[in-house]
This record gives sequence, structure tokens and C-alpha cells, in this order.
Amino acid sequence: MNRPVSTGSGPSWRGGIDMFVRQARHAWRQRTPREQTLLRGAVLLIFLAVLWTVGLRPALQTVQRAHQQLPVLHAEAAQLSTVLLEAKALGRGRSGTLSVPATEAALTASLGDAGLDRVSVFSRAEGSAAEAGQWQVQFTRAPAGRVIEWVARLPLVAQVQIREADLARSVIDGRDRPGQLDGRIIVTMPVKVSP
Repeated sequence: MNRPVSTGSGPSWRGGIDMFVRQARHAWRQRTPREQTLLRGAVLLIFLAVLWTVGLRPALQTVQRAHQQLPVLHAEAAQLSTVLLEAKALGRGRSGTLSVPATEAALTASLGDAGLDRVSVFSRAEGSAAEAGQWQVQFTRAPAGRVIEWVARLPLVAQVQIREADLARSVIDGRDRPGQLDGRIIVTMPVKVSP
């Protein structure tokens, strides 16, 4: 009579695990309640240490690195934006000056790009004709840094000149608000000199 051939050590490792479990239960029952409490605490402490080492610490380090890299990425994005504006300006320089409607559209878009569209009102300058190429930007509680950056980029956006600038700190409830500006800037297209 032939016996079935064993294909591995399946039953032997199960038997080893069962024997280990029985020994562990026996050892646990022999411990006093105080020792059992200390062992539970030790197991909990080991579990928390493994959780910290494997799960939480790497995640917190990743967040910290992201916070450190964020200002660098913002600066690089601003530089890229400046390069793109310069490229657009150079492209316009080759094709000539912008028309009055195109200049108006470029100025309006630049206010939106600078994040000033919600704190500014863009309109034609008082008393100027539609074809005159003069505009007024009225600011209310505008971030000073963004306004200055927008003014600095004006030559890259369109061929305009600042005719008048009347800006002051915003006053809210009788108190100056540092970092916020109220006032207006009037820009105009340069006057073409006939040869």
C-alpha cells in the first residue's frame, strides 16, 4: 500500500505555531496582574514607536520639506511670469505699438494677473476721448506690494506712461492700515511725435 507523499512542511509549521501559542498562553497565565499590565504597556509603547517611525514621522518630514520649498517655488513662478511678460513685450515691440483697444485689454488683464481686479476699478480717465488712450485705475484697500509690482511691470505689459499717481495708506475706522493703499493712478499712451 502506497502512502501519499508529503509536498512540504505545511503541517509541521502549523504545529510549531500552535505550540508557540500554547506556550505563550501558559506563560501569560503565570504572570501576576501587575506584570500583565506592564507587558500590555510595553506592547502599546512598542506599537506607538513603530507607528511613529513608519507612518507619522516620514509624513511630517515631507510636510516640513514642502513648507521649506514653497517660498522657493513661489519665487521661481514669479521669475517665470516676468520672463513670459518680457517675451510678450518683445513680441509686441517687433510688431509695433498696441492699438488703444489692445492696450486697454492688456492693462485690464494685467490687473487680473496681479490679483488687483477685485480691489481696483479700471476706467477711462475723466475727460478723455475714447481714442485718447488715457485710463484711470482707482484702488481701494489694495495690497501695496501687488500695486508696486503691477506698476513696475507696466512697461512689459503695454507701452504706457504714468501721468499721475495719487496713493496713500488705506484708512479704516480712522486708523491707517499698513500694507494697504487707496488712491488712483492715471496711465496714458505715449504721444507720437511726427517726423
